Amino acid sequence: MSDEEEEDVNFKPGTEISSTKANYTVVRLLGEGGFGAVYLVQDNKSKKQSAMKVERKIEKRKHSKLKMEIAILKLVGSGKHFTQIVDRGKKDKEGFFFLVMELVGKSLADLKADRPDKVFSFATGLGVSCQCLEAVEELHKTGFIHRDLKPQNYACGLDEKRHNIYILDFGIARKYLNTKNELKTPRETVGFKGTVRFAPIACHRNTEMGPKDDCESWFYLLLDLIVPSGLPWRKLSDKHEVLKEKEECRKDKRSSLFAGLRQTDYLSKVLDYIDGRAYQDRVDYQFIYKNLAEACKVCNLDIDSPYDWELQKPEKTSKEPTSSKMP
Repeated sequence: MSDEEEEDVNFKPGTEISSTKANYTVVRLLGEGGFGAVYLVQDNKSKKQSAMKVERKIEKRKHSKLKMEIAILKLVGSGKHFTQIVDRGKKDKEGFFFLVMELVGKSLADLKADRPDKVFSFATGLGVSCQCLEAVEELHKTGFIHRDLKPQNYACGLDEKRHNIYILDFGIARKYLNTKNELKTPRETVGFKGTVRFAPIACHRNTEMGPKDDCESWFYLLLDLIVPSGLPWRKLSDKHEVLKEKEECRKDKRSSLFAGLRQTDYLSKVLDYIDGRAYQDRVDYQFIYKNLAEACKVCNLDIDSPYDWELQKPEKTSKEPTSSKMP
């Protein structure tokens, strides 16, 4: 455990936290991640419940992940796939920052785990993935890349928003455009950032990542949601072994990427397109959406049909997901 983790904020249920706008009471811990912790809180006046992200203020920490999150959420404004900021503030005496956000539902990882076979149906997987990519496209328009796309960092909405998918956790996002909206000159060497299982090949090779690399991570996410046997490298944790497997899946082991799927031609075409992009290239998102829709169509499925969890009886309580530390 690092020094930063040891110093994480630890609030007990009933703890009160105030801002210039409102007073909140901690209901319970929702989750923990690389940034700190997320709590379910209730506005003492309106009784409305929200999610509160908390990060310990540490002088030696070069970049505040929570500040990055706030900056990006402010940039995207009322974007369909982004949670709305309710409140924010800092406690200098206690030494922490906090961000109060719209409460969302379960993460895609948790929703997938609830399924009998631990994967979504083909139509749901592709429909959800389209929304995941829409969120990424919207983020890219602001000049940022996410760098840690995975099922844990997406969630469905609550109640009437159960069909909507939200993107979460921008703690290691990076601006790839400069102040003139021009592509930044790539750095010679880049440290590994993100989650090994979903990291793009460029990340493994310590080269600069751009929009197309987020799309590669997104593609692994898509496969993770629909392939019954999971990603071919799911049981590996060593970065070098995972890289080797990802490279081999472009060659002799190509079929292992799509094991058990009904339709792979259009998905394979999407992977080829992403692999054909370079750091400086623009991504044709519409090309990808079109191929996902066609993949559903040839299987006589509707990519816009209700999702698997919408066909189930809603739970009385929902859990707001957070980024988690996956191997």
